[in-house]
Amino acid sequence: MEKKPYKLCYPQLGSYGIPIRHFVLKGLGAEYMPPPPTTKKTIEIGAKYSPDFVCAPFKFMIGNYIEALENGANVIIGTGGTCRLGYYGELHEQILRDLGYEFEMFNITTANYKNLKGLIKALKSFGHDTNIIKIALALPSTAKMLTDIDKVEDYLRKNIGFEINDGDFEKAHAIYLGDLRKAKSLGDVRRAYKKVMQTMKSIPINKPANPLRVGVVGEYFTILDEESNHHIEKKLAKMGAEVHRWMTLSNSVVVCPEEGIGKKLSHYLTYDIHKFPSSIWHKIHLKSLSKYVKFDMGGSSVATAALAEHYAKQGFDGLVHVKSFGCMPEMDVVPVLHNISSDYKVPILFLSYDTQTSDTGIETRLEAFYDMIQMRKEVTES
Repeated sequence: MEKKPYKLCYPQLGSYGIPIRHFVLKGLGAEYMPPPPTTKKTIEIGAKYSPDFVCAPFKFMIGNYIEALENGANVIIGTGGTCRLGYYGELHEQILRDLGYEFEMFNITTANYKNLKGLIKALKSFGHDTNIIKIALALPSTAKMLTDIDKVEDYLRKNIGFEINDGDFEKAHAIYLGDLRKAKSLGDVRRAYKKVMQTMKSIPINKPANPLRVGVVGEYFTILDEESNHHIEKKLAKMGAEVHRWMTLSNSVVVCPEEGIGKKLSHYLTYDIHKFPSSIWHKIHLKSLSKYVKFDMGGSSVATAALAEHYAKQGFDGLVHVKSFGCMPEMDVVPVLHNISSDYKVPILFLSYDTQTSDTGIETRLEAFYDMIQMRKEVTES
């Protein structure tokens, strides 16, 4: 009997589709079929078939899944473990089946995959020709892609606003992502990173010694996916700010220690091999991270509070809190952020997103916020 060819898909999530595709191809020997780029149509589809008051990321994902299934995907990868509700995968699956789509579900957060052995078994079920050796060999290059993407984009966020020739950084970034798509080995991944960093560091910039610094914190999906947050980091940077964001996959999942708060947070993010990966956020030592938080409110709320406090202590000129409308963990952390803002005298811009959010409205608020913190910085330094 001929084995069914699997075509896996995962929702759009910034640049992370590249390492996901690499692992599926190299580790599982299966085909990866990403959804088309997120558009207004995608959002409309997702909103049409989702509960009215569910968060925007849920609707984005439904839209992505439907477009991928329409293009021929037959396996959906679901990860909803960071949401406090915890029913993302099951509800996505039920909605799609009610719509008549035929597919298989690889929901990483369900009980069958809460230990390494179960996870490997599940991966092998979608890769007919794979084995533990192929999976193990694909992991280093995949993890390296994730961490390198985050390092490159961190450098870009901190410097793109000061480039002398507009578009230089975006061009270098696009070439880098193209090189990653063609990478077949760990060596290829390393060479691509070395090449792009040499290119970016050679780009002429006019950066002041004490630039305006803005920290971005907030809800996991919206902060990672630039389509979901209307490219706020790039817009802020282009206004002339050095933009910082700790929340990345390599920091929160791969647990790659970085300087400062990254090293501190990563120290408290511990893997429990018997509850991988859903326990990661719940192993943060709350008392060690923030005096403002005594209990885990779910999602990425604890990290939001800890990072906001860290940026405030470091003397950042402003913070931007990004969340989806109705996201309970991030709604719960808003009073904490108000206290941090009051205690450290740091302005915070609160941005809440739904499927009706206007790009113009977001841009207007960002411009007003930037003008305010810039004038404030000029006054305090004069």
